Amino acid sequence: MRKLVLTLMGTALCISLFATGDSLSYLTPKDTIFLNLDDFGNGIFGHQLTKGQTIYSLAKFYGLNLDALYNFNPELPADGTVSPNQTVNVPIPDSAIVDWKLAWPRKNFVPVFYAVKHGDTFYSVSKTYFGIAPDTLKLRNRLNNTALHSGQLIQIGWLSTAGIPDSLQAANRNPLSLRMQSLQQAFNGAKTAKKTMFQNGAAYWQREKKGADDYFALHRNAPIGSIIQITNPLKKKTVFAKVIAPIPDQAYGDDIIVVLSPSVAKLLGAKDPKFYVELKYFE
Repeated sequence: MRKLVLTLMGTALCISLFATGDSLSYLTPKDTIFLNLDDFGNGIFGHQLTKGQTIYSLAKFYGLNLDALYNFNPELPADGTVSPNQTVNVPIPDSAIVDWKLAWPRKNFVPVFYAVKHGDTFYSVSKTYFGIAPDTLKLRNRLNNTALHSGQLIQIGWLSTAGIPDSLQAANRNPLSLRMQSLQQAFNGAKTAKKTMFQNGAAYWQREKKGADDYFALHRNAPIGSIIQITNPLKKKTVFAKVIAPIPDQAYGDDIIVVLSPSVAKLLGAKDPKFYVELKYFE
C-alpha cells in the first residue's frame, strides 16, 4: 500500500518531534511519536539520540539489523560514529502500533500521532495510510465530524516502550534495499566471466531530479545493462548500479566518469553535485 511523503510543520511539532528517552531507555512514558511517511509507505520516526545511545543499540531496540538501519539513513557514517542529539530515522511498522484496548497499562506505551497535510482526507488517513477503521479513529480522537485541516494531529495508536520485535520489522523493508541485493548478486555473478576494469574520478548527480527512485548510472565504457560497483572512499560506502546508457559527451565534461541517479548518490553519502568515487566494472 503506497503512502505519501509527509513534512511535519508547525511550532507544536518542532517542540515535540522526537522521543527523548535517557541513555537507558529509548522510549519513556513521557515521550510522543510523530510519524511521517516516506516514498515507499513506511511510517518513519526521527529518534533523537541522547548521551550513551548508539546506532547499534538503537537498531536492536527497534527490531532492525544494521543494514536495514543504514538503508533508511544513508547519511550515517559507516563506522557507526554518532553524536548526542543526532537524529536517526526509524521505520515504525503498522503492526507495532497497537489499539487502545491493548495499550494497558498505559505507562508501558507512548502515543503515536500523524499530522494531517494538505489534501488528506479522513478516509485516506484511516484506511489508506494506516489501515484503521474510520469509526475507531474517529472515536480515538473524539472527533465530531470527519473534516480535517492541515497540521491537525491525529492519534494513530500506541507503541510499546519495550521496543519493536524484529519479527514485526521483517515486512517493513525498503524496496530499494531489496533491489540493491539483487544488483550485488548480479555483479558478483559476472566476476569470473569478464575482464575487470577499475576507474576513479568525479561522479555527478542531479539533486533536483524527480522520479529517479532506483539504482541507475550512465557510463562511457561499461556495457548497457551491466552492473557497476561505486565506492565513496571518503564515506567508506559502496553501492551497485545498473548502466542504462552512455554518458552524453555534450552534456558532461571529460572529468565526469559516471552519472548517478539520486538514490545511488544519497546512499553514497553525497552532499555536493560532484564528488570523488572509485569504480569497478566488467567488460
